[in-house]
Amino acid sequence: MNFIARFKNGFVLLGNSFRVMRANPRLLLFPFATAALTIVIGGLFMTPIVFQPSTHKYTEAAHWAEVGSRLIITSEPTEYDLMKGRKQHVAPSPSAMAYFVIAYFLSMFLATFFNVAFVHEIFDALDGKSVSVSEGIAFALTKIKPILMWTLFAGLVGLLIKALEERFGFFGRMVIRFIGVAWSVASVFVIPVLVLEEHSDNPIEVVKQSAGVIRKAWGEALAGYAGLQVGGFLVVASMFIVGGLSGWAGWASQSFTPVVIGLVSWLAFACAFTYALGVAGQIYLCVLYRFATAGTVPAGYTTEMLGSAWTPKKS
Repeated sequence: MNFIARFKNGFVLLGNSFRVMRANPRLLLFPFATAALTIVIGGLFMTPIVFQPSTHKYTEAAHWAEVGSRLIITSEPTEYDLMKGRKQHVAPSPSAMAYFVIAYFLSMFLATFFNVAFVHEIFDALDGKSVSVSEGIAFALTKIKPILMWTLFAGLVGLLIKALEERFGFFGRMVIRFIGVAWSVASVFVIPVLVLEEHSDNPIEVVKQSAGVIRKAWGEALAGYAGLQVGGFLVVASMFIVGGLSGWAGWASQSFTPVVIGLVSWLAFACAFTYALGVAGQIYLCVLYRFATAGTVPAGYTTEMLGSAWTPKKS
């Protein structure tokens, strides 16, 4: 598939994924619910920190300095700090570290939980079934153990990669970052594995299954997914034209009104389209996973569209 054909294919995939989304608008609720709940959980965790008692009033700067001293510990600079030009080493206190680690794992668990519910309903939509938020959540509740095991495993891997990045020199950090990228790529199909596979309690097996699909679908299929993302980027980027035209209209009329209206309209469109594009991308990943593992092609898609350079696994 040449560059032009791949680009066209990306736009077609984008259109098909939006078609599934338009036919099942409730799919748009899941990312919003995940984000809203994450904000609520973050607020609940931050409230005790912000409003913890001190010897000063909340309106005084001394209160926040005292709170900060309980959360942050300063000490002599390490070699890494000196390399970065820092005059002291700054680290969270043990209690703050424990508190934020709990918040980190809880937010990861909730994100995984809602993504499992979301992907389950995407598969229902692809099968022509009705989409239901309550049914998606009910299904995710049946996967609590694998979700919890994956959250703990992925969270520990993420913390380990972050910790190693801070301990090595420049080249070491580059290697660790490369490992982090490889980990992210290998985990692309983790949620579909959690949803569709029966034996998904072992997180190592989960990521191995996800990586196995990546190896099979590395050719034109993932190139098509990249084309989908590039196609969406071009649509969003084209809205900069609105900004240019608004600026020209404002200059011609000697008024800021066209500029404000144009930029606000562009921002609203960009936010809405980026949100919808994220949902469309998840739909495409589900289509790709099913084609790679079961060889089935949902209505509106074709084998050529999903990539003829590799052969799906026979059931």
